[in-house]
Amino acid sequence: MRYDNGLSLFAADVRDDLSRFHLLHYGDRVDGFLISGNNSGTHWLRFMLSAAIASQMGLPRPAYSSGPESDLYVGHARHRRRFPQAPKIGSSHHMPSRLIALLGAMRILRMPPVVLLVRHIPDSLLSYFFKWREAKALGELDDYVARQPRAQGVDIWWFIRFFNRWGALKRIFPRQVLVVRYEDVERDPQTWVRRIWAHWGVELDEADVAAAVAVSSHAVVRANLDPAYGEDIAPDRGARLACRYAERDVAVLERRLHRHLRHAFGYATLVHPGEAAPVLGHRLVNETPQAA
Repeated sequence: MRYDNGLSLFAADVRDDLSRFHLLHYGDRVDGFLISGNNSGTHWLRFMLSAAIASQMGLPRPAYSSGPESDLYVGHARHRRRFPQAPKIGSSHHMPSRLIALLGAMRILRMPPVVLLVRHIPDSLLSYFFKWREAKALGELDDYVARQPRAQGVDIWWFIRFFNRWGALKRIFPRQVLVVRYEDVERDPQTWVRRIWAHWGVELDEADVAAAVAVSSHAVVRANLDPAYGEDIAPDRGARLACRYAERDVAVLERRLHRHLRHAFGYATLVHPGEAAPVLGHRLVNETPQAA
């Protein structure tokens, strides 16, 4: 990434390169990883995947779609394995060190199977703002969109860095990293739940896939939230859709994405202020950044 926007991006990259070794630290404790961008449908997908593997193994489904009891099978890698006979998948929003890609290119290390869940960046960003604007004092939407890079926090720069780092790692480990787009899962959960578990070495049958689909709706996820958890992972959709980008926000986002996003995973950089994400594959972003 270009550093003409300040030293904060450079500092964040150096910090991550020297400290982000989650994949290596926990690699021998889990059977695979689910890595996701912020506000990309993580809890929703975890709930479906957990229902599927519970059916496959004849074990209980998680009682909740959020909170500690939601990670019986897919959760933080440091948590203990709840059922010895069942696979354990480590879930996080990990920003990997670029040294992992370097070591992988030198064939010094191997990487466990990773499922990378991504979503159209402007949609993820707007969802993050809507969810955290008060708790994290994010201010007004136009100020949040236009803010300059900083070493901490989630904003447009975080998403650009997340996509670029994982895109680079995907190039080095093409078979180990399966890219899954939120919008594709939303359209065809049956296919993607089956494909994801196959990537982790588990073949599902029709009953397992049906168990996942049965908990795939927004209403079911919301009805199964842990009341003690506190975090609203399934906000009211009407209120969420009322939160929209202004034209000036769109211009800022498109300029920054066009200039800095090297790995777009098939998404277009076009931003639609009051609509859902554009059709996937409508326009691919160039693999190298261009001047705005």
